[in-house]
Amino acid sequence: MKLRRILIMALSLIMALAMLAGCSGGDGKKYIVLEENFGEESFSVGMRLGDNALTLKFQEIMDAMIADGKADEIAQKWFGENVVLKGVDFPRAIDAAAADDTSLQYILDKGTLILGLDENFPPMGYRDESGEIVGFDIDLAKEVATRLGVELVIQPIDWAAKEMELQNKNIDVIWNGMSVTEERAAGMNLSKPYLANRQIIIVPEGSNIKTKADLAGKKVAIQAGSSALDAVNADAATAAIIGELVEFADNNSAFLDLKAGRVDAFVVDETYGRYLIANND
Repeated sequence: MKLRRILIMALSLIMALAMLAGCSGGDGKKYIVLEENFGEESFSVGMRLGDNALTLKFQEIMDAMIADGKADEIAQKWFGENVVLKGVDFPRAIDAAAADDTSLQYILDKGTLILGLDENFPPMGYRDESGEIVGFDIDLAKEVATRLGVELVIQPIDWAAKEMELQNKNIDVIWNGMSVTEERAAGMNLSKPYLANRQIIIVPEGSNIKTKADLAGKKVAIQAGSSALDAVNADAATAAIIGELVEFADNNSAFLDLKAGRVDAFVVDETYGRYLIANND
């Protein structure tokens, strides 16, 4: 827990410096992050429930990337700091693969690892100016696929339908800054957490919203099917006073409504939220 707090502070500092460099944005407004938030968490990679052979091989590769410095090299590229979590365990224990577990061989036989993501979640996975999907998670996934000996296929999905996409084998992994929750840990295999995160509250500078209590009667933007939504709903006292949770298909749309004044606040993953503020144009 202490390590997680240190990493969260480091990541927050990095994002805060970026925010100071460009927070005014093209709309002439500034946006701030409230001190109060909806709790600390961490990112993990999701695989089909019971696909233990694939999960354990995947984790073996990720652990090797952490040990040989490749994961830190990728983190330096995207965050300017070695923020990859180390020494953490699976959210739920993954047993040794059974003799009839063909999940790893299935990937090797078809020669592809299909990564499902929300393509609007920088800096984890998003389309750059040329239309190419890039990001921290994408670079990690490319290295994993190379070491596994298969081709990485990047498949944008409706984030709210990610579990269905996984179970239907339209994708093989959910890898896009997906926060660990009890529900997800029960419904799929999760990798060891690799990055710390928080669910933050963003408001326009000058807003009368200073704390979670000030969300009483307000409209709050949030992505449908997200861990941000789960975190708000888990905070029963705050959820009960919010005027309306306005759900959006993606976080970009939620932030646009905040900028347009159609909502009063926006709850989002810290990594993405601070990126949006820093690159507001």
